[in-house]
Amino acid sequence: MKKLVCLGICLVLALTVLAVGCGGEETTTTAAPQTTTTAAPATTTTAAQETTTTAAATIEPIELTMSSFIPDIPPGGNWARDFTKKIEEYSGGAMTVKLSGPEAIPAPDQVAAVQRGTVDMASVLSPFADTVVPGASTTGRAEYNPMELRAANTFFKYLTDEFAKNGILYLGASVSSEPQVQTVFYLGKEITSLADLKGMKIAAVGGSNKAFIESLGAVCIPIDFTDYFTSMERGTVDAYNVGIPGILDFGLTPVTKAMLNEPFSSCGGLMLMNMDKWNSLSPAQQAVITKAIIQTEIDGAKMFTTTVQDVIKQITADGVKEIKLPPEDEKAFYLAYRDSMWAEDLARWPDIAPQLKEWLVNPAFPRAN
Repeated sequence: MKKLVCLGICLVLALTVLAVGCGGEETTTTAAPQTTTTAAPATTTTAAQETTTTAAATIEPIELTMSSFIPDIPPGGNWARDFTKKIEEYSGGAMTVKLSGPEAIPAPDQVAAVQRGTVDMASVLSPFADTVVPGASTTGRAEYNPMELRAANTFFKYLTDEFAKNGILYLGASVSSEPQVQTVFYLGKEITSLADLKGMKIAAVGGSNKAFIESLGAVCIPIDFTDYFTSMERGTVDAYNVGIPGILDFGLTPVTKAMLNEPFSSCGGLMLMNMDKWNSLSPAQQAVITKAIIQTEIDGAKMFTTTVQDVIKQITADGVKEIKLPPEDEKAFYLAYRDSMWAEDLARWPDIAPQLKEWLVNPAFPRAN
């Protein structure tokens, strides 16, 4: 895997500088871009500086529109903003992005909005893409980070090819992180063991992680993020399932007693673009977007680690207790997640899920061994 990443790094740098530096020679793109270029530099290098200094003279101005399933506020909105800022930076200010959140287009409708061209791009929640690309939500099961998935070009290619059939370009991960660190249960009371989760009513947007929640003996309550606060306040639910920064994104600290710091799920955010819009761009404009999403995956993974540390520091200062399961329960908790979610996936998509599982499960993943 590391050799693939290194090869991809060199290739991306060479192609990006070439494409942006030669913006005057335009060709027409009629299909999804090749997915063999699969990695990016670990940091912004001289190539990015060259891109910025030459972009103003070679890239035509354009404003793109983008929607996100997370409100445009920190910390959760930071990933979408990082992507849009990189587009502006790498284009020398010629390309800008007008960003809106779920208040403009509800999260369940954003995939269709990209497909119709209502917006040019969107950071979407992968379970809402399953009707367009079967198994899109299994990205949350990945035991590799987004950069490794891009380098392997197996699952990444599957998403690229299948979205292209529906008039959508899959750009990459929109809320990048290391594997299986994204989501936790926030609780209305403290617990001391895995058994204490039995019987709890756990809120989950769109019923996400339903199989996992039920495997713990809990009850999944499918409601929207915006209903979490009232449901916790009224005792309609006992806990909620959300990405770690979500407690701050949706102002849930006052109704939360504890954070069960046993994270699960990988990046479930997909960055999508309307294919017709992509094809209307010049090669130089396309190169800017490609470079921006690749670097956002790299920088975003680092940002997620830092953000989690900051979130825990803030919420514990505000009275939310951070708790862990006993050592004997930690592995059982993660395996319950892995086994139950893949069992559901295999039942839903018997034709493709075995291949997806082969691509996404890491036999050496430490938390499962």
